[in-house]
Amino acid sequence: MICDAHAYLGNSPGWAQMGLPVPLDGHAWVEMMDRSGVDRALVAPPGVGAQQDFKPDMDRIAQAMRDYPERLFGFCRVKPRRGQTAIDELRMRVEEQGFRAIKMNTLDDDYRLDDRALIDPVMQAANEFGIVVFFHTGDAHGETCQPSMVADIAVDFPSTTFIIGHCGYVGYQHQTAPSLKRAPNTVAETAGLLTPAIIQGIVDEVGAQRVLIGSNGPNTPIELPALMVNKYMNKLNPEEKALITGGNFERILRLD
Repeated sequence: MICDAHAYLGNSPGWAQMGLPVPLDGHAWVEMMDRSGVDRALVAPPGVGAQQDFKPDMDRIAQAMRDYPERLFGFCRVKPRRGQTAIDELRMRVEEQGFRAIKMNTLDDDYRLDDRALIDPVMQAANEFGIVVFFHTGDAHGETCQPSMVADIAVDFPSTTFIIGHCGYVGYQHQTAPSLKRAPNTVAETAGLLTPAIIQGIVDEVGAQRVLIGSNGPNTPIELPALMVNKYMNKLNPEEKALITGGNFERILRLD
């Protein structure tokens, strides 16, 4: 299995310039997966800070999961400043529609991951619902979403799996391996990081079972992460490659 742990489905106008349908629905996604040799994908609403709180695209993802239940899986996105409204939305998406994870990006609602009074109620809900938590880390706003902050949260919610999105790119990759070591319920995800040496360094520190591939697709070609691992990371043995390109995804989402 080749499994993409970080991709987007929904309405992103810029995709039209790439020759993609807008909005991009489950049928178009599966066609793209078939062309690219990708078996399963975890998809989120695109963009940041959507005025409608990502609801139209979460509805599209819910339909895609109904149409392709073995291939497409959903990230919910909520804004923590919405308080109980956000938690109620998360509960509905998980319990009624089968979303398996939540994606958090501090740009969505102008917050920081170390604002625990704001973050923890959402984390408590995610823990109660038994879903995976993905945090965007690094980038131009990386000060607000560092891998070390994810580890701080993760150690307080040891029964929840946390994904360090993008391995802390750009500027915070050096925090990723220490954060993974400090919080054993964390894993790292590679979207945007097409640098085999950095990923290999993380594997050397914590093991192949702690890394997932992600594509940011369709913003970048969804076949690239698996190609990078399978063709350009020859220090890995076949079992390690299989874990990174799909086995860890299936374990974390309880698909195996």
